[in-house]
This record gives sequence, structure tokens and C-alpha cells, in this order.
Amino acid sequence: MRIHLTRDSVAAGDDVDAPHARTLTVPDGLDLAAVCAALGLPRPTLPLIGGGRASWILRAADGTALAVLAQQWPEPRPLPAGRGPLARLVTGTGARLVTGTGPEDTVRLHVEYRRQLDPDAEYDRLAAAG
Repeated sequence: MRIHLTRDSVAAGDDVDAPHARTLTVPDGLDLAAVCAALGLPRPTLPLIGGGRASWILRAADGTALAVLAQQWPEPRPLPAGRGPLARLVTGTGARLVTGTGPEDTVRLHVEYRRQLDPDAEYDRLAAAG
């Protein structure tokens, strides 16, 4: 399965490479945590933010929040919609299949920058929203 990842820019100088696209082929059946590790999320893929604190939300192509990432956390924290095999998300409840733009097994994900917001509060807010 192919994963196509984009991310928000963090500053004007970062816009030069926007939308910071990256495509990676991963084995079918991986869960979101394994896909994040293969993509280097949160480090080294996401830029370091001055002060050592930054929050990010990993979203499916339809905007569904799948996980919260933080510069200060060693790994992402999956939200309920991000749990289970990534293939489960493709077939119905999260990331969508992309057709007409390449292989039908491409999943589009986007990392939204939430500045220095408290990642624990972001996680709680998104988990409660369901």
C-alpha cells in the first residue's frame, strides 16, 4: 500500500517546500503506529520547533483525526479512529482510497500543525469529540 503524506508549513521560510509531500510504500496490514514509524513521525519528518514543544494532528484525507503527535513525545498517540489496521481505515472509516491518480491502494494523510498547544489537551479534546 502506498502512503502519501503532506504536512502544514510552520513558518514563511518553510513554505518553499510546501506541501512537504512524501510517498512511501508499506506492507499491507500495518497499523497506524507502524505506518507512522515508517514515515518517521514525529521525528525526523516533522521540523523541530524552537522551545522544544509543538503539537500536530495526523488526519485522513476526509479530515478525520487519527492521532496526536508532539515534538516532546517519542511516538504518536492514536485516537479511536486511528486504531486498528490502516486497511480498515481505507475501507470505510478514515483515510480514503484515491482513484484516478495512481495505484488504487494510495492512502492520503496530512499532518496539521497546532503550534505550541498542549498535546495532552488536544488529545483529550479530539478523543471526546469521537
